[in-house]
Amino acid sequence: MLNRLFRLTWFPLTFQLLTLVVFVMLMVGGLRADTGDMAFAKVLRNTNVANLVVWSYWWPLIILSAMFLGRVWCTVCPMELVTSLASKVGLKRTPPAFLRSGWVITIYYFLVLFVGIHMLAIHRVPFRMAIYMLVLFSSAVAFGLLFSRNTFCAHVCPVGHLLGLYARLAPMGWGVRDRALCSECKDQSCVSEKTAYEFQGRSCGVGLRPAKIEDNTQCLVCGQCLKACHRNNPGIDGRPNPGWFPQRWFKDILNHKLLTPAQAAFCLVVSGFVIYEVFTEWGTTKELLLWTPSKVAEALGTSGALGYGMVKSLTLFVALPAFLWYLPFGVFRLAGGRLSLSDYLLRFGISFIPIMAAAHAIKSLLKMTSRIPYWEYAVADPLGAETARRILDKTIQLAPLPSWRDPAITVLALALMGIGVALSIVVTRKLIATHLPEMSWRSAPLYLIPGLYGGAFSVILIAWRCF
Repeated sequence: MLNRLFRLTWFPLTFQLLTLVVFVMLMVGGLRADTGDMAFAKVLRNTNVANLVVWSYWWPLIILSAMFLGRVWCTVCPMELVTSLASKVGLKRTPPAFLRSGWVITIYYFLVLFVGIHMLAIHRVPFRMAIYMLVLFSSAVAFGLLFSRNTFCAHVCPVGHLLGLYARLAPMGWGVRDRALCSECKDQSCVSEKTAYEFQGRSCGVGLRPAKIEDNTQCLVCGQCLKACHRNNPGIDGRPNPGWFPQRWFKDILNHKLLTPAQAAFCLVVSGFVIYEVFTEWGTTKELLLWTPSKVAEALGTSGALGYGMVKSLTLFVALPAFLWYLPFGVFRLAGGRLSLSDYLLRFGISFIPIMAAAHAIKSLLKMTSRIPYWEYAVADPLGAETARRILDKTIQLAPLPSWRDPAITVLALALMGIGVALSIVVTRKLIATHLPEMSWRSAPLYLIPGLYGGAFSVILIAWRCF
């Protein structure tokens, strides 16, 4: 059924146009609400409809969809439509090696996280969020005009690594029904330069051959190769051959495709970010977690949101995860294990992904459900300024959360983290068996990855949610 939809001209174009309209409306809604008062902004972020939708629903749903459906967000993403249209009239240059390395995605994400969120509070001030959205839109247009096809989506989009790595967990993937049919194909329409800039039925915008796709990391699930296969020589038996098919759960992550250096750096930072996201939900662990960056900022004489934001980012998103990543490797080397640091990062960095994804999913569910009381006032005051003032003045009392919320979130959080830790153990065991078979007993310290990292989340969740 889904693959029949991909043959239709209006799919996913209609959904991309719809998300583009929503994107513009959210951007406009954000531009109309600004404040320099951060105490006010903490409330305004939940009362301004644009900000509420982007950070409490749009972003969490992108994360959850990647884990369960693969890179399906790319299917309906308005930036894919924008950059594809721009590339039709642009210079069509081949992206340089540095752009193709993945480091631009990593750096872009770091800038959003460090500078945008933790220094400029784009997640709290709607106007600043709108400026970020405008920068994202402009980036998609600019890279479309400069470079070939989906350069922005493949090599620039700040969520590219996140979608690709979490999509390795999904039970859906793009591929072909019959690889032999692809080997006999004469027109090669799915990768042909002749159809590269067709509006519908173009060849792959990121240079993938459908028959050689091994995992969900890179494919944008745009369905264009299916349309190209369907429309070119459609009389051949078995065409269209590409499609979106069910696959074994966690197949891609168990295949142990190495991380690139840019992906490993990205994972390291995100592994620290999700600790911050989950641990700061509980007052006890929030105070403990923020103690170190506060003391570091105090020792450095750093004051103000910008300075403290950078200190907090470097402490919690670089120093803390670097320690957590290096500790298993250090103990492994002390036990006589032989493995270079770079090989450890690129191979065993995969073991962190299931736990990271579980923590990200938990935070997404917490955020989406905690914002339910604010929707009562959203229609009457979409800009949210008046509602925020009344909440701060205590002339509005928010309704309590639904009674089902806490028990449901507790069960889901513990289940997701349990699956994440178990999968991390399986991945670590398979990595040891594949790459370190001659030193299996010395490799025991590598189980500190799920034990230490996953154990920390598990203990905190049990203490917070059950006692």
